[in-house]
Amino acid sequence: MRERLRRLDFSILVPMMLLMGLGLLTQYSAGRSGPSNVWTKQVVFYGISFGLVLFMATRSPIQVLRKSLWIYSFGIVLLFLVAFSPLGLKLGAGEGARRWLGTRAFSFQPSELVKWTTLLFVADFLGRRPTDQVKLQEIAIAVFAVLLPAAIVAKQPDLGMAFSFLVILILIPLIKGLNWKWVAAGFAAVVMMSAAAWKTNLIKPYQKNRIVDFLNPKTDLKGGNYQINQAKIAIGAGRVFGQGLTGGTQTQLNFLPVKTTDFIFAAWAEERGFLGILLVFTLFSIFLSRVIAVAKNAKTLAESYFCAGAVAILGLNILVNVAMVIGSLPNKGIVLPFFSYGGSSTLSYFLGIAIVMGAAYRAKVL
Repeated sequence: MRERLRRLDFSILVPMMLLMGLGLLTQYSAGRSGPSNVWTKQVVFYGISFGLVLFMATRSPIQVLRKSLWIYSFGIVLLFLVAFSPLGLKLGAGEGARRWLGTRAFSFQPSELVKWTTLLFVADFLGRRPTDQVKLQEIAIAVFAVLLPAAIVAKQPDLGMAFSFLVILILIPLIKGLNWKWVAAGFAAVVMMSAAAWKTNLIKPYQKNRIVDFLNPKTDLKGGNYQINQAKIAIGAGRVFGQGLTGGTQTQLNFLPVKTTDFIFAAWAEERGFLGILLVFTLFSIFLSRVIAVAKNAKTLAESYFCAGAVAILGLNILVNVAMVIGSLPNKGIVLPFFSYGGSSTLSYFLGIAIVMGAAYRAKVL
């Protein structure tokens, strides 16, 4: 056990655990008026996830990366099981979305995990040779490896999660350089695909309504814009110092929706105010900056690429969640890493960070 703990990078672990602790406090406060104490379940999720991190601490990330094709293939199989087997479930308020695997007593959202298995494969595949030897056909394989799970997830439908896969492609300009022609071509492709998706059934009516509501934030405040409007009220009510633990009126009186998951940032802001927001942003900044440092100092390209992709995935989730809560992006169910309630996301984040910690340990001892 001592050897496993020695392999953990506490400069990553400490800000992560502080965020987890603050998240648990908010889940406790926000969940008091709900049907169950979600924070106690989250403690169990953290315990299981931390146990897996300790288990992986004795294994080199190189061992995991070299098995990336099999791990990636397993993830694709999970997505197909969700889509085409009786184990695929429709749970929650996902408008009939089929996103879960298992039974109603125990379920798991594979797309959360497959983001990391996809990053693992792409990082290993592109990191097997020097950057100047990566050919166009290998870039094409990496792009396909990302688009395949993204397309399956989009059909669930879960467009927000599908787009979160695309951030893995940031590895390509890191390898080949940022060419404005490729940037322009990529932007044009996104615009054309978005237009085609709007005119077809790929974007469902309720998803189109979310975009329309986002473009008209002052309309339908009791309907499509209700959640965002209540979140803004909660954040504003926090002022500088906040209303205190269990003191947020929007949160405690159940005006704020999904307050332990998607909108937990608004609940925290109402209770802890502007200073609390600064605290959380500071912890996230310390955490991400440390992962960036590991990416720079990693001993192999594959490890470096994985850490860079981890920053991209985590940074995107943080940005999208906060921007959604304050009304700068359309309403989309993406949780705040290490803060929101959720078993699937917690397990997936911890497994990803376990590989980052392995890369950090190798950078120290080699």
